[in-house]
Formats: sequence, C-alpha cells, structure tokens
Amino acid sequence: MTTHARQNEGLEITYEDYEPGWGTPFGVARTSELTLWALSGTPSRETLSVMARGVETPPRLVCSPERIRAVEVFGDWSLPDRSTPLRAGIETRLDDTLDLYRDQIAQRRWYGFWNYGDVMHSYDADRHEWKYDIGGFAWANSELSPDLWLWYSFLRTGRADVFRMAEAMTRHSSEVDCYHIGPHRGFGTRHGVQHWSDSSKQPRVSNAAFRRIYFYLTADERIGDLMRSLVGSDETLTRVQIRRKRPAAGDPAPGGPIVDAGFGTDWSSFLAAWMTEWERTGDNRWRDRIVTGMRSLAALPRRWFHGGGYYNVHTGQFTGAGEGISISHLNAVFGAVETHSELLRMVDVPAYRAAWIEYCKWYNAPAAELQAHLGGRVGTRGLPQGHSRLTAYAAYHLQDDALARRAAHELLDQTHFEDFRLQSRRRTVSGSDVLNPVEEDPGMSTNGVSQWGLAAIQALALIPTALDSVSASAPSAPAGIAR
Repeated sequence: MTTHARQNEGLEITYEDYEPGWGTPFGVARTSELTLWALSGTPSRETLSVMARGVETPPRLVCSPERIRAVEVFGDWSLPDRSTPLRAGIETRLDDTLDLYRDQIAQRRWYGFWNYGDVMHSYDADRHEWKYDIGGFAWANSELSPDLWLWYSFLRTGRADVFRMAEAMTRHSSEVDCYHIGPHRGFGTRHGVQHWSDSSKQPRVSNAAFRRIYFYLTADERIGDLMRSLVGSDETLTRVQIRRKRPAAGDPAPGGPIVDAGFGTDWSSFLAAWMTEWERTGDNRWRDRIVTGMRSLAALPRRWFHGGGYYNVHTGQFTGAGEGISISHLNAVFGAVETHSELLRMVDVPAYRAAWIEYCKWYNAPAAELQAHLGGRVGTRGLPQGHSRLTAYAAYHLQDDALARRAAHELLDQTHFEDFRLQSRRRTVSGSDVLNPVEEDPGMSTNGVSQWGLAAIQALALIPTALDSVSASAPSAPAGIAR
C-alpha cells in the first residue's frame, strides 16, 4: 500500500484509510482534571465517599430547557411535545435511543484513557458486539454528529445523564480525536480502530460546532481555548489535501494559497469557529471573513450544488468551482445545518441566504425535478431521512406547506427509517452467545441514531403541524410510532 491507487483499493476492503506516516498520534492530547480538598483533618469513610461522588459527578448550575429555549439560542430545536400520538411516538423513540446508548457505555465498558467519552460506530449483530476490531467501523470520532445529537437532546430535556454523556464526548473528541500541533494541527481524524489511525484528516471532526454548546453552558476555559485555536485552521488545507487520493481535473497545485475545500465538511466547520470567535470577542474581522466566503459562494454558478470550490486561505474567498454538479451526502451532516441556523440569524447576506435555502429545498427533491432545476445530471443522494431537516428548514422560511408535508414524509418514510436501522428491537442477549449478558438492538448505528435524532428534533420545531397532517395517511410511518 505504497501508492494512493493501492491505498484506495485497500479502502474498499477495510473502510479505514491507510497512508504511511498519517496514522500517527503525534499532536493529539488528553486533559485531566485534579480536584483538591482543603480539610482540617482526615475525613470519615462516609465523608470521603460523598467527596468522591462529588468529584465523579460534580454539581452543575444550569438553566431550565424552557428558559434556554425562550432566549432562542443554538438554532432550531424543540422542547419535548407529546400533544399528539405521532409526536408522542417520536419523543418515545428519542428517549429510547438515548437510554440505549447510555446503557451501552456501561455494558460494553467503553472506558479507558484514550477512549472515555466516545461511542462506537457500527454494530455486528452476528457477534452481538460492536465492531471494535474492524477497520473504520470502531470508534465514532464525531462521525455524523453524535456530539450534536447529545447536546440538543440535553437542551430540550435537561437530563443530567445526557449532559454527562455529552460532556464526556466533548472532552474526548476535542482532545484525542484532533491534532493540536504538527502538520495536521486544527484537523481531526475520521472514525477508526484507533482514534488517530485513519489517514483522513479533516476539519469536520475538529469542528467547533461540536464544542460551542458545552462552552456556552459552562464557560469551560479549556474548550474555549480549543475552539480559539481553530480560527486559523483553514491554512492546514495547504498541507492536507482532502482529495489528494482522488484528485479532479483542475484541482489547485499543492502548497499554494488556493486549495480545494468542501462547502459543508470543510468551510462550514471553519464557519463555526469564526462565528464563535466573533461572538466571544466582537472582533469584526471574523464576521468579515464569513461574509467574504458567503458572497463568493453565492456567486458561483451552481452555488451549494458544486459541493465545494477553490478557496483562498489568505482572503477567505471562493475563487471558482468549475461548472460541474457535485452533491455529497456528507456536506450538511457535520454541523452545517446547526451552524447555519444560528449564523443566518446574525448575518444578513441575501444572496447567500437564498443559496442555502435553495440547497435545503432541493437536496431531497425528486431526481427529475432537481435535474431540471440545475440543468444537469445528478447522481444518487444519500441520507434522505437525515436531510429531511433541510427540507423542513426551507419549508419554514419559505412558508411552503407543500414542502413541509414533503419534509414530514421524508422523516417518516419506512424505507429510509429501515436504512438507518432505528426500528426498536431492543433485547437481552445472554448464555453462550456472549461473555456477559448485554442488551442490543441489531440495527444499532451511531450514524443513524445521530442523524435521525437531529432530524426529529428539528422537524418538531419547524414543521409540527405538517407531521400531524401526514401521519394519519402515511402507510409508511415507522413501526412503533402511533398514527
């Protein structure tokens, strides 16, 4: 596997990308906290136990979900709503998936110095075990935003157990899954057997969108420092070419200020860091950098439907993207939706707002309609259920009832639901099948749980009436969700 061609061939087998010198832990971090107690004498055993519990689960002062929701921060999310049978069914599914992952952490012993806080990516129902030893399918490393799923779940429920899951994941993913020094600094590593093993180094993992909710709820200084360190991470694209193994004609020469950048996985990750720094400091140079990128992207012929473009790391401007259509199912699932939900309330660039709503409206549209809209052939678009929240966003802002009903159908579609393997088949496995009794859902998938959870939360906020209107007539509504 000494050439990119051979590595790409291996990638088809292992789903973990190998490249000499790239699967390195050099530059990752791990922060620990030390708590000191000043006492007049040796405490009793009972007192020591109370102190230990306080260190393990320190009390947190937080606002109620209703108060946080009332001030309209963190974009589009909804408080729990069981006012109709369908909404109650969705809430039950949301609770079930949270409980399942909470229990898996203990049952599967997802602990350890480097691993604590992360969850695993894919499940092997034949072995009744998560794929901890199969390349690319082991630790999640923030793949498809489990961090955001947990944080938005906490915002709306106020559950202490969910907060501690989200806190542990934030501390882990911001430290261990990311590079803080060295040639890959500012980027993170895609999911793998070891947290740094895959040679795919991208800003979609180091994304400040995954950290900002924790920071604003707690004022944690370490997380604040880590987000601040990301404001110049777009420069790392001059050393780490995302498409280096599958270059396209016209790609910029390596090493120069013009780089190839995806709109969602790359640029939107930078947006989250710039937006947060602007919020924290009031320094308008970060707002200006955001606006420069917005205006230049909106001026491209096919806007977000290019998928990415040629980006100047010195100016923050997109300089071109060719004429092709490139629609990636990953572009909007690494915090781009949540970042835009917040950003577009603060920055008004009408042409860019229109470009983003266009992408939201058309991504899940029937292929023939999308091809007619773009004037070119479109390929397969993945993750339709997760992208239902884009359709819902467009429907809400365009005040389009028909589009809202389409979004509801996309969320509730049985085929897409089964693709995400979220049918509840939770059961206990014991005896000779396993070393210790465990619970499982054979269709467990962190990608699926995270994206469906985020889509459901946002649909309940943006199109609740449309959900109710289609539920009674939708024969494909997911099993277990009342109509």
